[in-house]
Amino acid sequence: MNRNVIIAIIVIILAIGGWYWYSGKQAAQKAAETAAETTKAATEAAADATKAATEAAADATKAATEAAGAATQAATEAAGAATEAASGAMADAAKLLDPAAWDAAKVTAMIDASALDDATKSTIKAAITAAGTDAAKIGEVITQIKAALKIQ
Repeated sequence: MNRNVIIAIIVIILAIGGWYWYSGKQAAQKAAETAAETTKAATEAAADATKAATEAAADATKAATEAAGAATQAATEAAGAATEAASGAMADAAKLLDPAAWDAAKVTAMIDASALDDATKSTIKAAITAAGTDAAKIGEVITQIKAALKIQ
């Protein structure tokens, strides 16, 4: 009987040991599966983040390029408009500074609208008033105005 009891105890011990070993193996396998799933999810998240960052950088580059193009175009148009306005102003000034078409009121208004300092404006306006309708004095005033406005 001792022999049968010992065999039964050994069988029970082996059964418990097998169960314990099998349970531990399943836990390790479950942990490995969880780690693999977590790694896969992290890899996918990193890939998605990289893709999103790349797309955002591309969009930002495109927007910056478009903005720079628009700014360049606007600056070019503004420069063209300024050139046209300056050319028009010079043409108008040339017409007003023709002795044959002399109009003291219009020339005075042109001087007031110019970028000259106040002292120069006052001097020129006084010369316009003093010239009156004297053709010789008008010629001198025109020369003085052209020099002040740097018109040739």
